[in-house]
Amino acid sequence: MPFASSTIQRHRRAEVRRRDGDGPCALQITADCQILGGEIDYTARPPHPRSFEVDHIISSDEAARMGWSLVDADALENLQSSCRQCNRQKSSGVGQLVSIRPSYVNPRFT
Repeated sequence: MPFASSTIQRHRRAEVRRRDGDGPCALQITADCQILGGEIDYTARPPHPRSFEVDHIISSDEAARMGWSLVDADALENLQSSCRQCNRQKSSGVGQLVSIRPSYVNPRFT
């Protein structure tokens, strides 16, 4: 799902990168990503499959069904680093749902 605005997108990407550093893909649902240990190419630009993207843990649609505002859905606590191919696989609904990587637990669900 896209962010509520392009301003949020730019700011949140920077915040997620600052929080997560150059960490691995949080999803790791594609075979290619698993083989590479979730390595994200932070210098690559889309449509490169290993490029850095920000993934909503709870999608914007699901957040709306739960009564969250768009700002809440785009909150830093609901975002994680992922590679483009895993984020697209998850968005397509084809991939299996995976848990959040052990180094980050969303405080909304603890």
